[in-house]
Amino acid sequence: MGIFKNLVGGGYVGNSDLEQNFCEYSEVFGKKPALISCDMNFADTLPNDIYPCCLKFQMDVYIQTHLPTLISESEASYVSMVRSMVSEHIGGRFVGQGIIGSSGTVFLMFYLPERMAATSKKMLSEVFIGSFRHVEMNIVYDPEGKQYYKYLYPNEVQIKKSNNAKILKQLRTYGDDGSIPRPVKFYFNFPSKNAAMTFYSETMAKGFVYKEIAEESPPEGMVLPRYKLTLEKMIPFDIKLLEMVDGYLLNLSKKYGGEYLSLETNIVE
Repeated sequence: MGIFKNLVGGGYVGNSDLEQNFCEYSEVFGKKPALISCDMNFADTLPNDIYPCCLKFQMDVYIQTHLPTLISESEASYVSMVRSMVSEHIGGRFVGQGIIGSSGTVFLMFYLPERMAATSKKMLSEVFIGSFRHVEMNIVYDPEGKQYYKYLYPNEVQIKKSNNAKILKQLRTYGDDGSIPRPVKFYFNFPSKNAAMTFYSETMAKGFVYKEIAEESPPEGMVLPRYKLTLEKMIPFDIKLLEMVDGYLLNLSKKYGGEYLSLETNIVE
């Protein structure tokens, strides 16, 4: 890849200053699963005048729906090889990919310099000529990252789901597969103590238990303090169940002008 620089807040951010941070989540598309991986840190570079062109590279893959990854290890290795080849030829930044079960395809998304846009499609067509897989490429001028947001960027529930999956992966190393109820703490931020406690009163019907509320210093540029509320619930650390819980908490906290921050759970010996 080439050296990555971009204007952010009036200054330059170099490649070494902006590490990739991939969020992985699943969704249903065309009544079949799709797995998405998105570099969340790329959003902080937008609008992007250095890498303003979006390349979306799509090819066939062999889907195996019984696998959590939708594709086999050999298919994943092939996709990784293609990603490296594309990166080598366009000098851009890889920002994510999607494996789409309903169409049996994978798409790879890159952002590249405008000077490379005119030649990249022709160059890649020559590289993949004769490939036994159907390949499609599309390049659009997109300094605002509209393609990135449309196809890759997760919503709030999907971000929570990705974080939950990382926690469950750690729990499994301690023998917890997420099927047994465990204490899970949930953290929120509200503009007033009254809003926080009114929010809590609604969650009681769902089995949430009050732990504490703490006044925090006002955010920069603001005068009034914020209130951090901690609730707890005994619940299996099941990804699908937590997805519904997260959706409920996100919507309810917004109703009272608050923010659902995060959840955590300790290792249960």
